[in-house]
Amino acid sequence: MKIKNMLKMAVAALLFSGMAASSALAADGTGTATANVVVPLAITNSLDLNWGTFAPDPTTPGTVTVPPIGAPSSTVVSYLNPGTVGLMNVTGDGNRSFETSISANPHTFTGANPANTMTGQVVIVAPPALAAGVAQVLVGGELAVGAGQAADVYSGNYTVTVNYN
Repeated sequence: MKIKNMLKMAVAALLFSGMAASSALAADGTGTATANVVVPLAITNSLDLNWGTFAPDPTTPGTVTVPPIGAPSSTVVSYLNPGTVGLMNVTGDGNRSFETSISANPHTFTGANPANTMTGQVVIVAPPALAAGVAQVLVGGELAVGAGQAADVYSGNYTVTVNYN
């Protein structure tokens, strides 16, 4: 029995010394994790795109153009009140670049009578970066006016999206 106990103690001592030796070979390293949180982008509509007031040609289709930069123009019979460019304000992290996009063209504009519709291409112009955390996106486009287009008040929506680069 003594030999068995001595043998058990010797095995235990070997196991313990092996564990101690492997611990001596272990090493730890420490790293640092960081996060850079910026001001989220926000966009608000401050002025709606307005195609203006006009009378269509009774027999020939035409267009009304309100460019994001430049003067409105028309190929309709009578352009009574030129339209105005739309304006969206963007806020976010100062001097950071961003990109803009517009919802898919063409957009449909519907009259108070839902049977009356026109289509238009909406375009935007935006600066490449937020100067001091603010920027303005200009909205314009071209509206297709049918020959003898029905008199009505037409409206429709478009979406401008902004994302940091």
